[in-house]
Amino acid sequence: MQRVLNWACTVLLAAAATAASAQSIKIGVIIPGSGPFAIIGEEVKNGLEMYFAEINNTVAGRKVELIFEDDSNKPDVGLSKAKKLIERDGVQVVTGIVSSSVAYALRDYIAGAKVPMVMTVSGADGLTQHDAAPNIFRTSSSGSQQSHVLGEWLYKKKGFRRMIILAPNYAMGYEQTGGFARTFKDLGGKIVKTVYPPLGAPDYGPFLTSLDLSSADVIGVVFAGGDAIRFVKQFNDYGLKGKIPLVGSGLLTDDMVLQAQGDAAVGVITALNYAQTLDTPENKTFVANYTQRYKRTPTAYAEYSYVGGRVIKEAIEAVKGKAEDSAAMVAAMKKVQFNAPRGPFKFDDKNNPISPIYILEVEKQGGRNVNKVIDRFDNVSQFYTWSEKDYLAKPKYVDMANKWVD
Repeated sequence: MQRVLNWACTVLLAAAATAASAQSIKIGVIIPGSGPFAIIGEEVKNGLEMYFAEINNTVAGRKVELIFEDDSNKPDVGLSKAKKLIERDGVQVVTGIVSSSVAYALRDYIAGAKVPMVMTVSGADGLTQHDAAPNIFRTSSSGSQQSHVLGEWLYKKKGFRRMIILAPNYAMGYEQTGGFARTFKDLGGKIVKTVYPPLGAPDYGPFLTSLDLSSADVIGVVFAGGDAIRFVKQFNDYGLKGKIPLVGSGLLTDDMVLQAQGDAAVGVITALNYAQTLDTPENKTFVANYTQRYKRTPTAYAEYSYVGGRVIKEAIEAVKGKAEDSAAMVAAMKKVQFNAPRGPFKFDDKNNPISPIYILEVEKQGGRNVNKVIDRFDNVSQFYTWSEKDYLAKPKYVDMANKWVD
């Protein structure tokens, strides 16, 4: 009798395992499908869909199903969508996430649920620093990561010594300007003024005309999306272009806004971990395939999400398709390494990418604006040249926003 029971249990377990392997692996994607960031959400969707289409939407013998949810760029909506994806749809991974505010709102719930989350856009520093959780990963960069490089480069390579800072009045602006403010000041540079217009300001004229250009030799800014288009155009319209160099984090002239900025963007210098012009075999293939599929060239947001798709795929393969084993998936993700379109990619101990950062300058090529690579920094960590311990002991950039001026 016992033999019969043992045999029956074995059969049932085998049947359950077979049934599980036959089910699709569900990946929940939270993006802004409406509102001002909807175009970024579309790039995230494109990057993920293209990656999984290239592998026939199959990993380790199991089909992959992407389930998209619109967070409307609102933290409370994003949290409710995450709960729906995990508790009702039973997803094995959550990905996407554009807004840093949404990312912070999800942090405690995701950490408690222990489901791996791969943020493909949000650069919220805290989520891979002071508020890091073992199961939260990022494939873009922390907000200040590329800016650290820029501050050093401006001081050492360009010889700038006095900087005016402008950025939107919220966490993203503080974190990204904080990166170049710190490295610039550590080398001996001086921040002479900080200005924080409201997010979505329709007119930067009052802020631009208030600047004393004689007090500085460079203006460092952080703006993204429509704000970046307006700011760069108005910087030119108010006659500042040519009088003082304009530099910023890569979002200022990323490939999503670059053509809309027109000639006003030419000569602007930024730092970013991706550009369409990168001369790597992986990027040439990525750009060609994306352009063929979507009839337009990709942006950094698409690359970040394409890379996010590969991180998820590599982890699923490492656990032999058992994506329901969240602990094993998290452990596998931590070990992922490969050559991405941007260059070599791997995670640090806090699940943030270590990868190249490029110094870019906008120039005209064939009648189009392009971000030309003029310098490169390899293996850049979010902690830059500091140890993790020393970096995390420093004040957070969100607390330093109004303290850079001596």
